[in-house]
Amino acid sequence: MDRTDERSGSEGTVAFEPGAKGLTGLVVKGLLLTAITFTIYRFWYVTELRRFLWSRTLIAGSPAEYLGRGKELFLGFLVALAILVPLYVVLFILSIAVPVLAPAVPVLTAVFLFVLGQYAIFRGRRYRASRTRWRGIRLGQDGSAAAYMVRASLWWLATILTLGLAFPFMRAALERYRIDHTLIGESRLRSTATGRSVLWPWLAFYAVSLLPIVVAGLAFLGSVGFPPPADLFVAHPNGQTTALTLNPRYAGTAVGAALGWLITALSLAVPLVLLLIPFYRARETRAFLSATHLGEARLVSRLKAREFYWPYFVYLLSLLVFVFVIGILFAIVAGVAGANANSGAQAAALVGGGLLYVGTLLGLAVIYVRIVTHGLWVAVANATMIENGAALEAVLASARTPGSGLNEGLADALDVGGALEIGL
Repeated sequence: MDRTDERSGSEGTVAFEPGAKGLTGLVVKGLLLTAITFTIYRFWYVTELRRFLWSRTLIAGSPAEYLGRGKELFLGFLVALAILVPLYVVLFILSIAVPVLAPAVPVLTAVFLFVLGQYAIFRGRRYRASRTRWRGIRLGQDGSAAAYMVRASLWWLATILTLGLAFPFMRAALERYRIDHTLIGESRLRSTATGRSVLWPWLAFYAVSLLPIVVAGLAFLGSVGFPPPADLFVAHPNGQTTALTLNPRYAGTAVGAALGWLITALSLAVPLVLLLIPFYRARETRAFLSATHLGEARLVSRLKAREFYWPYFVYLLSLLVFVFVIGILFAIVAGVAGANANSGAQAAALVGGGLLYVGTLLGLAVIYVRIVTHGLWVAVANATMIENGAALEAVLASARTPGSGLNEGLADALDVGGALEIGL
């Protein structure tokens, strides 16, 4: 049944046009020109990719428009480099001129760039908002990038001090600041996002990774006492001076079993965390979208975690098939080269290998963009509805001029993301 049949007359739709015709060609062209121009074309490539995704996202039946230009991103990037390069030089000279500060310079540099990155994230979003239009109405963003930078930095400090427990509250607070300063024409968006709405999904990371480690660690300490015995590990019997192994006297005992469980818990922690990332992202996206209001209109997201897992699952399967096929082709090329000793065959095999290498890189990029990037975008759009969509008719265009094209240059120079954000 069509989703529109399930809605009352006061609801609107958000949808993504089916199919991805032209996306493969766009990615191949963009990556080839990016390589040929030594990455310069990537600004135009990102612009075309945004325009593709924006134009196929239908909000209450009308597509969004992306009005940005690659030239703006490129010039913004150059201006950002003109600011950052002298800073790097000053920090480098400082580490040489004042040797006592040399160990602290990398830490200070990392902290400075991280804080500056928060400033750049807000400015980059301002650029994308000002280059987005819907029904002829331009979006915009006010607010202070410096104020956002301070908020984000303090929240990150709180997150570190609480061992990550403040993370969902940080995400909600920053989401409210971004959304509350987002404008659609003369109207302002409003967010009621709360950290409590994503607290339990976030605690799942602790439950599947940290909790087993704590339980196994306590069981281990319970079996050996505290501190652990000094002879728990002994030198490796093969004589390797840097290698240690479990003392044979503890093998097959409760101590050995407890240590085995602890090592297993430690080794599984990272894979389990990675496995939960799509789950948390889906829950957070759903909660934050459903907390977004525009006057009487409100977004309602029914996004399920499986809709975020599915693109990654298909991507991994596609990747395995692709790598298998490429491996066979490489084996064929290598076999032909080995069976023919003449220079012509060797040269042909070399060219074939080079083309296969380029094709592999292009294929990997195309698979990721078509399946993951496009798939997640489609999942978010098609799971979102607009409650009281008739209220959107009251939104009026404003005479506000678009922000500077330099806004996103710093974010790109610092590589702090935002090129293709999912959601708002």
